[in-house]
Amino acid sequence: MISQHNSESDHCGMEYKKIIDSFNNRICLKDHMSTTSHLVNDNNNNNNNKDNNIIKTFTISLIGNGSEPPFNNQGLILESLGNLRIIIPSGLKISCNNPIIYTNYPSKDTDLFDRNIFNKLPQINNTKNDGSNDIIFELNLKRYGCFDYYVEWQDDVENVRVKGTLGTFQINPLLKVNQINIPNDGIILQTFLTKCLGPLSDWENHIEAASKLGYNMIHYTPVQEVGASGSSYSIFDQQSISSKIFPSVQDEQTKLNKLKEFIDQSETKYNILSMIDLVWNHTAHNSKWLNEHPEAGYNTDNSSHLKPAVVLDSALMNYGAQMYGKEVVNIEELDQIISDINEKAIKPIKLWEYYVLDVDREVETFKTQFYASSRVKENHIASSTFSPTFLKGICNPASERQEIINQILKKGTIRDQAHERFSLHIDESVVFKILDNSATFENLTQEEQVSKYQDILNVVNLNLYKLYDSDIEAILKNISERIKYERVALHGPKLGAISKSKPLLNSYFTWIQFREANGSIREIPLANNGWVFNHNPTVDFASKDSRAYLRRDVIIWGDCVKMRYGNSPADNPWLWEHMKTYTQKMAKIFHAIRIDNCHSTPIQVAQYLLDHARQVRPNIYVTCELFTGSEEIDNVFVKRLGINSLIREAMVCYDSGELGRVTHRYGGQSIGSIEEVGFQSKYPSGTNPQPYNTKGVKPSLPPALFMDCTHDNETPYQKRTVFDTVPNAAVVAMTASAIGSTRGYDEIFPKTIDLVNETRVYQKNLNLNSGIFPIRTLLNKLHLELALNGYNQVHVHRDNNIIFIQRYSPKLKQSIFMVAHTAFNPVPYETQSVSISVPCKISEFMFGARITYVHGESFKPNQETLTGFPVDTEILYGEKVLNTMCRVDNEYTNDHPLRLNLFNFPSGSILLFRGEIPKESVTSMKAIESLVNDQDSIISCLDNINFIDLNYLLFRTNDEEREATGNSSYSLDNMGNMPFCGLTGFTHLLKRIVEYNDLGHPLNSNLRNGNWAMDYIVNRLNQRPHLAKIQQWLNSSFNIVKSLPRHLIPMYFYKVLITAYRCTLEKAISMMPEFVQNGNWFVHAMAITSIQFYGISTPLISNPNVLEGVEDREASMAAGFPHFSTGYMRSWGRDTFISLRGILLVPGRIQEAKNLIVGFGSCLRFGLIPNLLDRGAKARYNARDATWWYLKSIQDTYSAIKDDKDKAAFLSSKVFRLFPPSKDSPYSTIEEMIQEILQAHASGIHFREPNAGREIDDRMRDEGFNIDITLNKDNGFIYGGNELNAGTWMDKMGESMKAGSHGFPATPRDGAPIEITAMLYSTLDWVNQLSASKKFKTNSVQFNGSPLTYQSWAELIKNNFEKYYFIPSPSDDKKYNINHEYVRRRNIYKDVLGSKFVFSDYQFRPNICVAMAFAPALFNAEHAARCLDQIQSHLAGPLGMKTLDPNDAHYHGNYDNSVDSTYKPTARGFNYHNGPEWVWVYGFFLEAQLTFKKFASNTIKNFTIESLLLKHKEQITHSDYESIPELTNREGAHCRFSCDSQAWSIATILYSLYKSSLN
Repeated sequence: MISQHNSESDHCGMEYKKIIDSFNNRICLKDHMSTTSHLVNDNNNNNNNKDNNIIKTFTISLIGNGSEPPFNNQGLILESLGNLRIIIPSGLKISCNNPIIYTNYPSKDTDLFDRNIFNKLPQINNTKNDGSNDIIFELNLKRYGCFDYYVEWQDDVENVRVKGTLGTFQINPLLKVNQINIPNDGIILQTFLTKCLGPLSDWENHIEAASKLGYNMIHYTPVQEVGASGSSYSIFDQQSISSKIFPSVQDEQTKLNKLKEFIDQSETKYNILSMIDLVWNHTAHNSKWLNEHPEAGYNTDNSSHLKPAVVLDSALMNYGAQMYGKEVVNIEELDQIISDINEKAIKPIKLWEYYVLDVDREVETFKTQFYASSRVKENHIASSTFSPTFLKGICNPASERQEIINQILKKGTIRDQAHERFSLHIDESVVFKILDNSATFENLTQEEQVSKYQDILNVVNLNLYKLYDSDIEAILKNISERIKYERVALHGPKLGAISKSKPLLNSYFTWIQFREANGSIREIPLANNGWVFNHNPTVDFASKDSRAYLRRDVIIWGDCVKMRYGNSPADNPWLWEHMKTYTQKMAKIFHAIRIDNCHSTPIQVAQYLLDHARQVRPNIYVTCELFTGSEEIDNVFVKRLGINSLIREAMVCYDSGELGRVTHRYGGQSIGSIEEVGFQSKYPSGTNPQPYNTKGVKPSLPPALFMDCTHDNETPYQKRTVFDTVPNAAVVAMTASAIGSTRGYDEIFPKTIDLVNETRVYQKNLNLNSGIFPIRTLLNKLHLELALNGYNQVHVHRDNNIIFIQRYSPKLKQSIFMVAHTAFNPVPYETQSVSISVPCKISEFMFGARITYVHGESFKPNQETLTGFPVDTEILYGEKVLNTMCRVDNEYTNDHPLRLNLFNFPSGSILLFRGEIPKESVTSMKAIESLVNDQDSIISCLDNINFIDLNYLLFRTNDEEREATGNSSYSLDNMGNMPFCGLTGFTHLLKRIVEYNDLGHPLNSNLRNGNWAMDYIVNRLNQRPHLAKIQQWLNSSFNIVKSLPRHLIPMYFYKVLITAYRCTLEKAISMMPEFVQNGNWFVHAMAITSIQFYGISTPLISNPNVLEGVEDREASMAAGFPHFSTGYMRSWGRDTFISLRGILLVPGRIQEAKNLIVGFGSCLRFGLIPNLLDRGAKARYNARDATWWYLKSIQDTYSAIKDDKDKAAFLSSKVFRLFPPSKDSPYSTIEEMIQEILQAHASGIHFREPNAGREIDDRMRDEGFNIDITLNKDNGFIYGGNELNAGTWMDKMGESMKAGSHGFPATPRDGAPIEITAMLYSTLDWVNQLSASKKFKTNSVQFNGSPLTYQSWAELIKNNFEKYYFIPSPSDDKKYNINHEYVRRRNIYKDVLGSKFVFSDYQFRPNICVAMAFAPALFNAEHAARCLDQIQSHLAGPLGMKTLDPNDAHYHGNYDNSVDSTYKPTARGFNYHNGPEWVWVYGFFLEAQLTFKKFASNTIKNFTIESLLLKHKEQITHSDYESIPELTNREGAHCRFSCDSQAWSIATILYSLYKSSLN
């Protein structure tokens, strides 16, 4: 052990030199004693990019109308240079209005930055806007700084270009030491008080010492001449360098040159960069230039609102002068003084005269002005700025009087600019209008009016007096608190006797002598600067919007005058130019800036001055302290000013827990953080809006400059204990941020240096082998190594007063550990035996250290130099810490961490050691990297798969898996079963984990605890032979992952699984048609989601003769998840054939479409396709529409088949019939079934459902089982159903006994539903065309004993459709079949015809959209367009279509099937189709738009569709099922009874996009 007095120490012997050499070798340090390269050059490695795989293309996606910056316009910091893409997503309002992005990032590398010069951002070549794609603007970033951007677009209505909201992006500078890069978290700063350095000739000694200690940046307090107070921050002249630095040099330019020469030498010789404080907010109160430029401060000429504050201040100063020689020693004396101040200083100056109206004067003005013949009386004012008509509705005279008073107080007074006493006046232009609109006032006589007016003003004054009283109370309280702190409080400075140098109160104003143009001298008061507790820093507390100076809220700095800049240089030209010159002089010399008092500097001022600083040094580093008390306001300063770090201090932490918390918060990722994996793809975005290999920029905590102690706050001795000096410094050194300290911390100064009164200088020729200097050197070397070698992951653990920090380098696969036993409280030898879990092998013990003794009793301050406590320290190197400080209880294995027992580790101790992952694990990591980078090999494992394999590999729900194999989806603690068994079940969670870096997620915990998830993924693939290769790849990869340390398994599990998943998506998309392959990310996402629904679970048809010989004949389509995944609820005729176009045909799965047509066709009976299929065993034929969806699907499948022979073969396909119409053969062709269906409907269908009764439906009333369908000979429409059954998709059956709805359908839609009529027409028209071209054998059906051709039938429908369905304007009612008594809306189409309840015919429902999409020929185009407008206005929701007009009495928008009540409309979800918003109909709404809306161009058409799908994109991105739901509640609200993923929702939206792609 040694003390600071020792000249040499064992601490700095061979062992010390050995560890220093070890650090130097690892960081390649170049200092003044070594020629080794300092850091790696730019060309070899950018140390800001610590991972070779780091993504260097950044994206910002705009929101709102496409011009608004994201994240509430928070500042966005890019982690490095690279490419920046600013994206206007497709569908946002301005995307088709010729948007252009402008940025003030200079267009040429040689251009200086000018905030006001904006250049067009280039649009990348492959994003020509066709309305369906995102518009991408790209900028190659080659310089650091903070830049703005905005979007400009064309407003076609006003025919002007419109400018959007200003956004910002920032790239923090990469500092260089001798042209070698140093990352920002490698900054190790030490603060020097310039006044304590002595003349410049003495500085090198201090710089050399700092360099040897491992500091690489010096922060200097201002180098300017200081004012009379001697404060480092009270600058006398911003343009002159201190004479104490240059005692023999007079010329200012020479001083600047010599200072620059020294700063340059500090870098070249000592590897030290330099930072300077800039003080913009105030100047010394005795600055000479204030006499010439009083406009630079807040004075009573330019800030007349300060006059009452000046009057008060003068009174207080006079009172204080009378108290010279007296002391205030207790609260009683203080209370007496406050009472005296109120009586003798405040009351005599009559401050209330600045608050109130002169009522007599105002009444006289009223008499002359209100009754002036020239005044125009106004009884009603329609003004956007002021309208007093609020009085018209007030009948009570007392209420009216009070409202008049309130309005006068609010907006009825004005103040003279001179702000003298009684300068407050009534604003007659406002108040007279108020009185003109007062019925009570109007009815009074003139004399009564004058009297009432006077009475009103007296009450107004009463309120103003209350404000005055409140301010006086605040004044007295603030004065009392200030005197108490300075003279009475134990924690205060105890100033003693009142004197001129120690006044009772510091003056708020400095009085200067100003010479007028005529030569006379005038005294002008200038407001001094200070700070206000809990003040909003965005509000200038000296402005007219604040009364802080009058209320004495300001903690004043009597030696500093506050600067008054105004909003721009035009407001105060001399001051802006003066400070700009000062700033640029310093920026030319110093590498970095610390903005003093930044939170009180107007943002526009700081921005202007920093812009000019960056003109002379583009890569200048900017830091500051912000005492805003709000992270939100901090972010405003960081964003607007481009601040590179915020100063944070360890000494403000109140205990070890808080110290550990901020250490983790201020930098670094958590250890094991899962980072994005690079992926090369033909489809750059995959199924997500964020393209592969790019990184979306998000708001982040501003980087920290973490100080163990700052120069203006208390030392460890003052705030904690001397023994905490080492642990506090060690914790800071382990932080993944820039760090710093202040001169004196390492020397154990007993207290903070007095910034104002200190005259001593720093000690030269320090013995760096003594005290904690060797420890500091080791810690600084350690911090630089951590920064340079990519130790960017952090783990912090606390056990009582012990803090354990691990820093991990993903690049090196190595860790550095530090354990610190803090000493916040004065218990210097508190011991604590603690066992620490170490998650790797310990490869090297570096050192342990502590302060063992403080020679406080012998310490005497030096009168000339600054010195600290002598201390004894102990440093143990290498293995010496073993069995002295600690022991290893058990060694590390991958499954069990090492246990390190700290048994002799008293408070104040630190221990540092290195750890490494076993070599075999490192080899495994490299093997995994190699595997996931070989995408071609992974994709080749998928060569022979089909879509059923993809369904199994990617999806398969819990219920589907259980039904097919008896197993289930993977289950996690605290989460339950995943939605899917396949890869998507895992990758969906992994994507969220990566997005939020959620290492505590249950999946990560599961992976760390065991290999179950990996085994599950691999083992379930046994079921599909085509998946054997990908199973083998996954198995091999996971076997390697299993060999890794448990805490790293989630990271590598992600790499393997996400790569396999993406390769699978790549393969799936490549198997689909060009429309999908060439589509945007949303098309890809929808197409991939379509694979969910068609797979093997409950067989489609149990009879083996149906689909005999077809591969995967058991496959069927699930209606939705999770409710319709298995059993009799899985396959529905209506759902299947609504979905078939989008789920199967668009993705190119024609064979699967044929299989479904054949499978359902096998159950054709009564001329109907079953709705509820139930494997064909218990099929129900209660749907009138399912058959028409079936026929439409046949039509669509036929159209999708390209070859004519294949088309003919399709119609000739034989279907094994479960209910054959002929005993001769059980087979029919598809063509024959089409004919059979049409004939059955022409002949009429009348039957009772088989097995009718409770066995098949326990809610249906008896008549509901009767099925009747007939053809109307007059109009050709098909009518059917009754009020007790619901034969269309709106099939909710009442369930509530309480409400009396049980057995009654909510929406029977009996009669001729509009969509059935449209599908009937579409089928007839299609079959007629086939027949005419000899591709269909028959051309008619038999009707009433005679042939009815398809052409005639179709024409009959077409000729009658508008007449029967359209609801015209009233003047045209006679032309249409209308009962006007039931009409609720005009220019729409009826939902049904001929229902028993006639009102339901006229209900406005979205089924019109289906009819428009399938049979546009039936519609008058003009009528259809007008109807569509109403549909969009009244029925279209964010995701789905309202199933009933909100104006309808039956509308109830929220579906809750669990609530039973006596209220029939909603009891047990009776409103299922009477308001809730169903998504599948939305797809037909889009198709109707495409059909009937006229678009100026293809781009406008695509944009319109994309704009209507914004919420769908958001939904599919965030859905747990990566899908779109069945329905939502009102205005898109989540409905918990809905399927989260619904086949027809995906199908119709996807098909609408396909249709949009067709010109």
